[in-house]
Amino acid sequence: GKIVRLRPAALAAYRRMVEAARADDVSIRAGQLAIFSGFRAPDTDAARCAAERNCQGLVRTICSAHRTGLAVDLVLEGAPGFGPASTDDVNRLAMARSPAYRWMVANAGRFGFVNYVYEPWHWEWTGEPLLPGRPISSLPQAGSEPVTDSPPES
Repeated sequence: GKIVRLRPAALAAYRRMVEAARADDVSIRAGQLAIFSGFRAPDTDAARCAAERNCQGLVRTICSAHRTGLAVDLVLEGAPGFGPASTDDVNRLAMARSPAYRWMVANAGRFGFVNYVYEPWHWEWTGEPLLPGRPISSLPQAGSEPVTDSPPES
């Protein structure tokens, strides 16, 4: 259980969305729609970008929606042998064809989520405006409970 930080309203919307997906009887495999990434501090992203040498310099750290606490990366059914955030075309195609992703495309907007299509796993919650002047370090952890990489039970 890695701790994932999100704004409380984004977490509440995510939980409602996952409940709805399961209630709609979507064939979602165990662990799918789990959050594997939420808030990421710009300095942490900068260090990762430098180590991986794949982020166009600091572009991702400056403009990533993950620094707002309103973006989530979700586990979707990908191609065998690929990680949940692999941008390989084979993996992205497998994700785009998965029942969970197709449900998300049709329904996530009802819960305030929009997708960054190039990354099927990346969803941003638009139901809460960014808070000018509020330092991101004050971002609360989902109430008082840690948010783990497992979706809520239905």
